[in-house]
Amino acid sequence: MQAYRRAGASALPLVERAGGLVPIVPADDDDEQLLQAFSRGDPGAPTTLFDRYGRHVQRVLARIVGYGEPERNDLLHDIFVRALERIGDIKNPRALKSWLVGITVFTAREWIRRRRRTGPPLPPEHGAARAATTLSPETTEAFRSFLALMDRFDDEERTMFTLRFLEGMNLQEIADACKLSISTARRRVIVAEERFREILPEYPALEERLAGGEKA
Repeated sequence: MQAYRRAGASALPLVERAGGLVPIVPADDDDEQLLQAFSRGDPGAPTTLFDRYGRHVQRVLARIVGYGEPERNDLLHDIFVRALERIGDIKNPRALKSWLVGITVFTAREWIRRRRRTGPPLPPEHGAARAATTLSPETTEAFRSFLALMDRFDDEERTMFTLRFLEGMNLQEIADACKLSISTARRRVIVAEERFREILPEYPALEERLAGGEKA
């Protein structure tokens, strides 16, 4: 697990590539121009915002609420409605991406709290079934194990683990997105990492996949 221990490293890069979940890093070189377009009332600005960050937001959302959750599209819509309502609040263009992640985290947690009152979310098998037709049995089992492991995190652990180890955000970005102090963000990341290490041995297919990635 040496590769996993490196600060900022993605915990599951091979599993996700195999599952078709290749990370997409949107370009942010011209976010300043995008914010200027919003300030001018440019009608094309909302479309540009979604094109640039929609898939990134969707990926973060899926990792927090679950890949098989059918309400994800509605939640994605709510996130961007909220973003468009408050886009004028942003003063620093470099903060746009983490600001969107913050809205995503808030919206996802709000949904999780509602869902706890109305019933449990879909089991992780729903998400795993989507990829099962094109993957090897070993990769399918590793991917299924990953979803099952994530399902055992509470919402705080899942959020911290997602932002730090799957999205590769640094502590300052996490603190900004979740409105925490850096020390609190660090403490919660450590808790999530320790929880991951505690649960991982219960999923040998996933543990073997991660160990194999380190040898490659």
